[in-house]
Amino acid sequence: MDLIQPRQTYQRANTDDLDSKADYDVELSSIRTKSSSSYAFKDQIPLLDHADPIPTETMFDRPPKKHLRPPCFTWSSRLYGWRSGALGAAGIAVVSLLINVVGLAWLGSHKADSGLVEVFNGDCEKVERLDIWIHLAINAISTLLLGGSNYCMQCLSAPTRPEINRAHVNGRFLDIGVPSVRNLLSIPTYKTLLWLTLGLSSVPLHLMYNSAFYKSLSTNDYGLYFVKQDFIDSPTFTSADPASDTVADPTKIHADVRIPGVYERLDKVACIKAYATNFVSDRRNLVLVTKNETVDTSLIFDTEYFYTGLYQFQWICTSDPKIDDKITVPRDSLNYALPCETFVSKIIAIADEWQPYGYDVQYCLSERVPEKCSFNGNVPIVAVVVACNAVKIAVMLFVAFRLRDRPLITIGDAVESFLDESDRTTRGLCLLSKKDVVRYVRGKGHWSVEWEEAGGEEARKSTVARPQTVRWSQSASRLRWSLTIGFFLLALVVVGALLRLAISSIEGTGFTIASLGFGKVNPSTIISGWSVGSKGGPTERIIASILIANLPQTILSFLYLNLNGLLTSMWLASEWSDFVHERKTLRVSKPRGPQRSTHFLQLPYKVAIPLMALSGLLHWLISQSIFLAVVAEYTSLGELFSSVAVASCGFSPLAMILVLVAGVCIIIATIMLGLRKHSSAIPLVGSCSAAISAACHQPAWDADAAIKPVQWGVIPGSGDEGGVAHCAFTSGKVEPLQYGREYAGILERIDVDL
Repeated sequence: MDLIQPRQTYQRANTDDLDSKADYDVELSSIRTKSSSSYAFKDQIPLLDHADPIPTETMFDRPPKKHLRPPCFTWSSRLYGWRSGALGAAGIAVVSLLINVVGLAWLGSHKADSGLVEVFNGDCEKVERLDIWIHLAINAISTLLLGGSNYCMQCLSAPTRPEINRAHVNGRFLDIGVPSVRNLLSIPTYKTLLWLTLGLSSVPLHLMYNSAFYKSLSTNDYGLYFVKQDFIDSPTFTSADPASDTVADPTKIHADVRIPGVYERLDKVACIKAYATNFVSDRRNLVLVTKNETVDTSLIFDTEYFYTGLYQFQWICTSDPKIDDKITVPRDSLNYALPCETFVSKIIAIADEWQPYGYDVQYCLSERVPEKCSFNGNVPIVAVVVACNAVKIAVMLFVAFRLRDRPLITIGDAVESFLDESDRTTRGLCLLSKKDVVRYVRGKGHWSVEWEEAGGEEARKSTVARPQTVRWSQSASRLRWSLTIGFFLLALVVVGALLRLAISSIEGTGFTIASLGFGKVNPSTIISGWSVGSKGGPTERIIASILIANLPQTILSFLYLNLNGLLTSMWLASEWSDFVHERKTLRVSKPRGPQRSTHFLQLPYKVAIPLMALSGLLHWLISQSIFLAVVAEYTSLGELFSSVAVASCGFSPLAMILVLVAGVCIIIATIMLGLRKHSSAIPLVGSCSAAISAACHQPAWDADAAIKPVQWGVIPGSGDEGGVAHCAFTSGKVEPLQYGREYAGILERIDVDL
């Protein structure tokens, strides 16, 4: 067994002449063993002294003596950096809560036995516009809430310096600057519970918030009355069939057509267009005046048209017994005519020859009625949203005001901490990368040198710097890449499968994807034949459909969090590699002197803001791809027959296609971003606390480097006289890394597949 020998020493640098070749008093070399090469370097401080254990609490993060007292602070002294960000997130959540509470109070002031409250009833175009704007606002608010939750979750999972010290002593490492699940095992339990609370409170929001308010279309049943001109002109009328098939009394119809303004006269083209719609909302009973002179009665024939679902206004196209002689009627494989909507334009083109039920129509009289589309609120859902919103505010305010420790949020925070008080477990490992640490952990279960010293094994070796191509993709682990891209691909496969089902369901109906529109309710695109939305009362039926319609929103939120973590890892590495090329101050949570303030945590605003906007856009696109479809049905007398004649999910193939296109673009853009190159002159540390620490052993004379502009490179003179050179962050002069030269060691090579 090799015996570990005392370390050799360096001479202190001549600070009067920084260009001289005198050595700096820094940690440079690997442990020297009997089997290691002989290097001429000097070191007056032993690497590890078991009589002087590694501290797990540092000057950088030491609580005050009276730490049990409630924190008392001023706004200027406490609301800095990430705390102000957490307060901003809480502020957005408070605004959201106020809006939701006002909405809930207003809804609660209206009688609603079923929990469904009508906010507005009237013009369908106004309802459509209101629905669009409200849902854009909901998606914007939910996106901001998700971003704020992610922000605070990252703050909660960020480790403190004592937690990092304990992890390093035990041969583990933690993540810095990125969203991390790994850290949950090392942070205090209360922070883990708060992290879980923020995450779980987002689930009901995305499952329900989009449908807290919803539109309900209306459709009117109507009677068809085929009459002679005498029905209009005569004060009385006679009927060929005293037993009318209509709900409305023909006597009332006869009286109403003689009242100016109740019925509107339409020619045959206008008549067809007025009733060739899936949901007849602004008209009701229709009187068709014929040329038939062979019947003595003024009311020739009447029948009632009810809302039928898929085949709407079919009477317009197929009730003419001679229609096949006039046009080519598209039919399915069973020789049934396709929905009238697909070929009604042909009927309009031959309107002069149109003879519904064999009667030669001269003109129509259409009963005009006010539209009864409605915009509704769901009280139970709004109450759940308010509760989740309040929970988020409580946690966010706790993070902003009551989180006592100083977590290392950004990579700048970590570098500052390690420069202020060096980590003795990583001395002499200046070229250590995350890949080295992970390989060592997977090979031996730990990476810490203290473990190896206990067994007397060689842990550190010098290493030769070699050129290599380092891409942005390498800054994140294979697991993170696999999960992010894998889940995105899986989601796109599911969307593609649903799109295929959607297209197949409209095949043979004559509809095109473009004709079905974008997020519009159409009988052909309402999911039918399933138990969802078909059982229970109105509230139960609607909520069941809501959960199905909004499930993709929750999945998208999960994808957003994964993508955010991946992009954060890549931009973290980009910021890290910049320190090779330029000297600059650290970007930290609480700037001192010339230090810079943080971005949106680790992500720059130029990335974080577009990413949130993209998330909001995708949430809206998905809400148009599969959505709640509610239709209220009124009788031909104007009475409400059913407030939820339809309560199901509608779908839009066009919106699904746009979601697919957006998803593919995101994957391609992310992969292209990963192909960009980093500087290979600095080890790729990723978010690994151990690798970051190893790069932060500056010369002893540079004690206040953290508050100065720093650069990473070779310490001048550290490798003179054939010794092993050393690299570090320093405010002093640095030299570029020279490929082929030996530098202070890395952990022993372990052959493990990563």
